[in-house]
Amino acid sequence: MNEVVIVSGMRTPVGDFLGSLKDLNSVELGALALKRAMEEANVDPGLIEEVVCGNPDMAGAKSNPGRQVAIYAGCTWETVACTVNQQCVSSLRAAEIMYQEILLGKVDIGAAVGCASMSNIPYLLIGSRTGYKMGHQQLVDGMYNDGMTDAFYNILMGVTAENIAEMYKISREEQDEFALMSHHRACASINNKTQASELIPVEIKSKKGSTFFDHDEHPRQGLTMEDLARLKPVFVKDGTVTAGNSSGINDGAAALVMMSLDKAKELGIKPLARIVATGSAAVDAKIMGMGVVPSVRKALKFADLPIEAIDYWEINEAFAAQIIGCNRELKIPLDKMNANGGGISIGHPVGMTGARLLVSLVHEMGRRSVRYGAASLCGGGGPSTSMIIERYAD
Repeated sequence: MNEVVIVSGMRTPVGDFLGSLKDLNSVELGALALKRAMEEANVDPGLIEEVVCGNPDMAGAKSNPGRQVAIYAGCTWETVACTVNQQCVSSLRAAEIMYQEILLGKVDIGAAVGCASMSNIPYLLIGSRTGYKMGHQQLVDGMYNDGMTDAFYNILMGVTAENIAEMYKISREEQDEFALMSHHRACASINNKTQASELIPVEIKSKKGSTFFDHDEHPRQGLTMEDLARLKPVFVKDGTVTAGNSSGINDGAAALVMMSLDKAKELGIKPLARIVATGSAAVDAKIMGMGVVPSVRKALKFADLPIEAIDYWEINEAFAAQIIGCNRELKIPLDKMNANGGGISIGHPVGMTGARLLVSLVHEMGRRSVRYGAASLCGGGGPSTSMIIERYAD
């Protein structure tokens, strides 16, 4: 089987809900990220054989957004492309699928993309196709209906975080402290331009002219524990999960170019990292955030590595309660995780996040000159995917 390497990874800055990226749809964002990732790798779009795109919020986006992303990024009509919907996990699962295709020798060069425009998810008029006889009818929020509400228990995702907080006796203060740390890290990264190497400035056009959006919009400069303490629980009366210790609703895209090591050598391209192993697992939907634990353990098993061998981690912060609960089991030192913030501070554009984690992981491992890294995230309904990579050295 082939050795599989990542040769580039780029992402847009993350925009706030109805913020700077609101006028770009998910396909436009995905195409922008893929085009820039191919340029960064010096790979001609005509060489891309397959694109796998994570995009769970497809309502109103026309058919197969992954195919649209590939074509609009400059790939040929002969490029195969598909779209993955596994909720938050979608684009890391897309990277796993692309890895498997190259591993098996079915593809030499491909790309994984994650894109989301939560600002553009439409409202739905369910039942309107057959007509209404009389009376008022209700618009259904596509974001709530298809993403934030669990399909099995009919509860909001935040309730699953409350379940984890109760299970592990995680206090409100502990959650707020984690959220504050996340924001402080993200703000420091912005102020120091730490992640500049992975960011794609996005041109924003308006009647007044053009500006470039070049940093994550969601982190809150100057946030304090007092600010967080003033927020009321959102999901359960007398609960502990608030908007402040939950991930954001956001827009953005990320892309990675992947190929066999033999093809990289043939093209004279130096890889950034080698994919060591992946693992996918699932848990009960009512504690969906805990899926990270079995998927991490499965990936470690396939990699034949102890958890202590992983030098750096990017794990999505769906909720502070969720990531704290996972870490009660995994016991990862916090200085080895999410050094530049996470979902709580950077934001969580659902289709983008899996790929964003992998992009940020590759770049941070390069900055730290460490050997092994891992990316992982949970998803609505209970699934999770984890990927372990090794920084490439000649």
